[in-house]
Amino acid sequence: MLGFTDTDEPAAVDYGLLHSATRPAATSSFLHTHVRKLTAGALAMLAMLAMVGYVSSGSARAPLGAVLLDPSSPLEHDLKPLPHSVQWHGVSLGGWLLMEINPGARTSTSPLDLRPKWMFDQLEAQSELDFVTALRHEHGDAYTIATMKNHWTHYISDAALDDAKSLGVDTVRVPVGYWIMDVPVGGSSPLEYGFSPEGFVTGGLNHLGDMLKRLKARGMDVLLDIHAMPCNSACVSNGLNCAAPLAFMAAGDAPIGPMAKCASGATTGDANPKYETLRVPRPGERTWGDVGINTVEALAKWVAAQPEEAQNIVCFQLANEPALGPSSPAVYAAILAFYQRAIAAARKHLPTTPLVLSFMGPSPAVTRFMTSAGEVDEAAGGGGLLGDHHYYLNWQALGVGPGVPAANAMPWDEIHRRACQLEAEGAAHDVDVYARAKLHVIVGEWSLATNLDAPMDLANEETRQQLIQLYREQIETFRGQPEVRGAFFWTLRMGSGWDPRPFSEHPNGQQVSGTSAWKSLAAYPFKVWSLLELKANGIASRLDLPYVGTCAQNKCKGAVGTCDA
Repeated sequence: MLGFTDTDEPAAVDYGLLHSATRPAATSSFLHTHVRKLTAGALAMLAMLAMVGYVSSGSARAPLGAVLLDPSSPLEHDLKPLPHSVQWHGVSLGGWLLMEINPGARTSTSPLDLRPKWMFDQLEAQSELDFVTALRHEHGDAYTIATMKNHWTHYISDAALDDAKSLGVDTVRVPVGYWIMDVPVGGSSPLEYGFSPEGFVTGGLNHLGDMLKRLKARGMDVLLDIHAMPCNSACVSNGLNCAAPLAFMAAGDAPIGPMAKCASGATTGDANPKYETLRVPRPGERTWGDVGINTVEALAKWVAAQPEEAQNIVCFQLANEPALGPSSPAVYAAILAFYQRAIAAARKHLPTTPLVLSFMGPSPAVTRFMTSAGEVDEAAGGGGLLGDHHYYLNWQALGVGPGVPAANAMPWDEIHRRACQLEAEGAAHDVDVYARAKLHVIVGEWSLATNLDAPMDLANEETRQQLIQLYREQIETFRGQPEVRGAFFWTLRMGSGWDPRPFSEHPNGQQVSGTSAWKSLAAYPFKVWSLLELKANGIASRLDLPYVGTCAQNKCKGAVGTCDA
């Protein structure tokens, strides 16, 4: 999910740019604490960044990494084909092996990314680790492990996978957390059920292996996504809810040890506002960044060793939205240094599998890195590198927080105009930036949410028709971009009504009465994020159809402002 810190938020223009809610001080200050130690390579990179500079336009400052392009200017799509070059039509299994859980209510210090009832309305916590920790405290270890096993076993049913197949899904993006490769404390294998050094339930690897077989039996491939590194971002619920993105710090700045929680997560009365760990530094693993790199290598090795019936991973994503919303070139330098190591770690075991690198915008330094690293990979016979861009219309209006009416909500005509040009905040066209650099990219996430999760009545025929148009025009636009190797809807299902806790009358967990993977509770605010619910309401259709001419029906087809007349 996308968001900006209070130090990199652009000024508002037209329907232009999201407004960040008050962030804890840690979010805006951790950068100042951790920019001191940079490698020689990182310093050189910063020098190049200074030479190139960043684009600004009028009163709107583009986010770091965004590049403003004239949407009417022609693009030369002179792209080298990658090995196994196809376009993937995909969906993510969001919320499955990595539970995105939020608290039940916002507070005055909540970051913009905190959305009550995301992705579950029967559960609430600051993060998956906070959820697991609370279960252990209240019900014990066996109950907690049973809860997570219920979730991994029953959340994604065979019927749901069959419906995905009927929608033309040929590739499934499977997000996992770094702890999936952790051996439980006192154990000997990540396949064993127990607790990781930080306290996550282990054993999810069994269910990942089973999912690979279930998908291959249906003719579907997999993009395996390490969605959460240790403290992947600052004040974002992504496995943990940390104060700083410890996996992406400069060398030596994030030694293994207790991890500070986001200030909004350190609730009143919290005796220890840190995530403790039993992980002990050792040769080759002394920082949280090292833990992330070792996860990449261990997971790549596991993938390479899978039996034929589970050999359907066609792409491997090394990280997701690293250091969400970075506001300093130093952070980008640390991310690039991480990726340099991660590519080498993955290539030890997956020499020809395409690798995906996620960035919060393709800055000049990013495109230079992708170009040079891609050339090295090609020379070594590698499977190529792809960027990962997340295209959302949900955060392109001003507001104080999700669920609160946006101050300048985009009307449907403007929403459709942007969707057909893949235009984002500040008139940025990031996919075009990848294209101009002759780089391949996936749209790793997209949805039908708009205007800060504005409520939508899926039974209203006008709303349905607008959503059908939005769904199809995004598919048409993705398909028409030669640099886009694939697009993945977020997500297959949402968790409304789902409760994995083993109650006596429901030992395997339950969907509360009147709900299913296809139907949320009536008041649930995130229905348009569920591909299955959209299908059930006649909105989602096949992802592998071209829908040519959908964008041609739009009233507005020019630059920003053409819908204002």
